[in-house]
Amino acid sequence: MRTLKLALASALFLVGLFGVGMATAAPAEVVVGTYINKVQDLSFRENRYTVDFYIWFRWKAQGALADYKPLESFEIINGRIDSKNGVVEKKIGDINYASARISATIAETWELAKFPFDWHRTQLRIEDSALTSGDLVFTPDKNNSRLGDEIAMSGWVASNFGAEVQDRLYRSNYGDISLPTDAQSVYSRYVVAWDIDRVGWGAAIKLLSTVILATGVAFVSFMVKPSDLDARFGMGVGALFAVAASAFIVSASVPDSASLTVADKMHMVALGFIFLTL
Repeated sequence: MRTLKLALASALFLVGLFGVGMATAAPAEVVVGTYINKVQDLSFRENRYTVDFYIWFRWKAQGALADYKPLESFEIINGRIDSKNGVVEKKIGDINYASARISATIAETWELAKFPFDWHRTQLRIEDSALTSGDLVFTPDKNNSRLGDEIAMSGWVASNFGAEVQDRLYRSNYGDISLPTDAQSVYSRYVVAWDIDRVGWGAAIKLLSTVILATGVAFVSFMVKPSDLDARFGMGVGALFAVAASAFIVSASVPDSASLTVADKMHMVALGFIFLTL
């Protein structure tokens, strides 16, 4: 994916080595925008989700952009493009326009410390695979970029859409030994972000109702006569197994991690109380 970037980095190094004092042109501006249609297949366990969106570019075909083909050269840094269709390419006066509908799988490292009472800020990061920020600078089309009116996720709601452009520095020569080991390159990055929030507390109640009820059952054992030892002891042991089963179900919903979620802490507290009742 970085083949074109490697070739361009080599060229820039040679220009810097032999072309000192040469005039440098200002980077060309490319307006880029997105319209998010759908977000689906949200998976905490696999650290991913899929997104369906429209993307468009507007630019003047001159200088470094004389042969610019944005729909062929753009890449999603934190994911992969699964399909590309509905391609439109035309000229509007002296402006070139290109758009397409994209389906992509996005890798996301979820912050799950508050699971299942969590919310997340997710991003779509886009760069050109060939041109550095010395040749091309993205400008977000904020007036036309937004979340779709029909976007829907089961159990979630999307909001707070935003788009911005950042400079991304890469400290690598990509293995090209003709370049110094401390070679650097900077690329213009278009970042689209939005929040996803859980709808109500339904998911949390489903996940945690078992642990709450099991703990309550363990305390009900104090209402049984002390002479009925088997009954009193059996209720506590049954509650322990119920909480253990609940913890297993919750752990299957999130990736393996050393951090403790709210659900993990509740299960640990429940186990402690049940042990005390025994």
